[in-house]
Amino acid sequence: MAQTQNDISSVLSKVQGLEEEKSRLIRLLEEERERVKDALAKADKLSEGKRTEMRQALDTVIMNWLRDSVKDEKIREEFKNGMDRLVDNTAEDSGVWQVVCCASNLHAQRLQEMEQMRIENDNLKLRNTGEFKDDNSRKRERDETIVNSSNGNIW
Repeated sequence: MAQTQNDISSVLSKVQGLEEEKSRLIRLLEEERERVKDALAKADKLSEGKRTEMRQALDTVIMNWLRDSVKDEKIREEFKNGMDRLVDNTAEDSGVWQVVCCASNLHAQRLQEMEQMRIENDNLKLRNTGEFKDDNSRKRERDETIVNSSNGNIW
């Protein structure tokens, strides 16, 4: 009977140890779940900022490029819907998104350069102070001494 008492107390202490281990693991699991939840909230907050940035780029530069580049309204709308999906998924690393951003930024840059050249051209037209306004201002007087000294042969 003493042997069965020892066996029972051994089994009970083993069960108690397992219960303590289970409680410790449950507590660790809950802590990890809380950390994951916090990390997801941070990632969501960061991606929300990125999503807002992407939405702003889509609504301004990319849409201007699209309006100037694609005349067919249906194609423009389909393309915008695809871009909306990329923005909603915050797929900034997408090759399509990156190419569209580069192309639309280059387009905006070229428009700005053309506008600057137009303004410069208008300013030059207004000044109209060039030395070569008329044909006579382009002609130089000949130095007759050089012509006469070489007997008309410049070589």
